Amino acid sequence: MAANIKEIGKRIRSVRNTQQITRAMKMVAAAKLRRTHDRLLASRPYGRKLGELLAGLAAARIDHPFFEARELKCRLVLVVSSDKGLCGSYNANLLRLAHNLLQEEFHQEGVENLIYCIGRKANDYFRRRKMNIHAAVGDLGGMIDIDRIHAVADEIMEMYLAGQVDEVVIVYTRFKSTLSYEPKHVQLLPLKANGAETDQANGPATDYIYEPDAATVLQMLLPKSVSNQVFNCVAEAFTSEHGARMTSMGSATDNAGDLIDQLVLFRNRARQAAITQEISEIVGGADAIS
Repeated sequence: MAANIKEIGKRIRSVRNTQQITRAMKMVAAAKLRRTHDRLLASRPYGRKLGELLAGLAAARIDHPFFEARELKCRLVLVVSSDKGLCGSYNANLLRLAHNLLQEEFHQEGVENLIYCIGRKANDYFRRRKMNIHAAVGDLGGMIDIDRIHAVADEIMEMYLAGQVDEVVIVYTRFKSTLSYEPKHVQLLPLKANGAETDQANGPATDYIYEPDAATVLQMLLPKSVSNQVFNCVAEAFTSEHGARMTSMGSATDNAGDLIDQLVLFRNRARQAAITQEISEIVGGADAIS
């Protein structure tokens, strides 16, 4: 009986140590979520206004390689996952979507699919399945590094302009709320001339005067638009990651607390049973002597 009580005590201490770790991870994830969410919200007005400008420029039917629809021979799929786990079903849902796209919708005869991984989880997943990985970035740690993200966007644009790829698709997780995330995919290149999002409630788009001319302005804005879209997708994904990890670690902390309560109850019952047995033995011995 004493050995059983000691074993329960050891398990209680082990669960409490785990609970301290999960509580700390929840607090760290909450702090990172606040920072990434603030940066995401700060970037949206820029992206919205940039989309309005491009919508007006695209209406002018200006030729640009980013609008060129080519014969599809090679597609680049950018998958944005996390570097670390312990974030619930975040990576599982994202990688399931990416894998299904590559095996079904994107699986076309004569079309090569290259995978560009952001996050170790995506890189490990596709490497284990011996799929065609072009490049991988696995040391961001869920932090929004503008220079690194823009470097990825520049590399993608260079590949597209050089004719190495004919289409670019991003698979990421869209942030809705702390408890809600949606894995989805969007086409990055080629751009659609009518693909800019506008707010119909505000009426017609503003009529801008471009200096020196619309073609020059478009030439300058299009690379910024592509970089901004890559940045927004990564920011959405990282914000979703931290939200998922905070929720997962909060649930783990609560579950550890419930398990500790159950183990304490078992230990108290075992102690009570041991005390009752000792009292019974003492009383039985006293009765035998008398």
